[in-house]
Amino acid sequence: MSARSIGSLLLLVALSFTGGCGNGLASVSGTVTLDGQPVIGGQEKYGTVSFSRDGGGGATGVAIIDSSGHYQLKTGSQSGVEPGTYQVAISIKRITPGPNEYAETKATLISPAKYGSVPTSGLRADVKQGRNTIDFDLVSNAK
Repeated sequence: MSARSIGSLLLLVALSFTGGCGNGLASVSGTVTLDGQPVIGGQEKYGTVSFSRDGGGGATGVAIIDSSGHYQLKTGSQSGVEPGTYQVAISIKRITPGPNEYAETKATLISPAKYGSVPTSGLRADVKQGRNTIDFDLVSNAK
């Protein structure tokens, strides 16, 4: 194998490890708490976090709250969102299965309704290039 071929092969291998890093998206993750206690996702609870670009435009970043109350934003199939200022909405529901497999599953909102909508949540986030940790502490008696 010639030196040129080896150089090309090494460049190809290096590019395969860096693919996706140059997509311009910033990594955003954090923890959601309610009255200081972690919001636990999982089988009986389901929570979502969404980041909508302040002023509109751009793609919305969405995450599911996991079993430890942690979230990590994605835009479509890619991890992260574009850097900028965002309005945030968070919704947490308790899932109650029906009495049998044919009965409808019931979802009851357990987070204050105000947080579930961008116009009413009052939650904002400034996302910088690189890694961002943005935690949210929701208050159950929020009006």
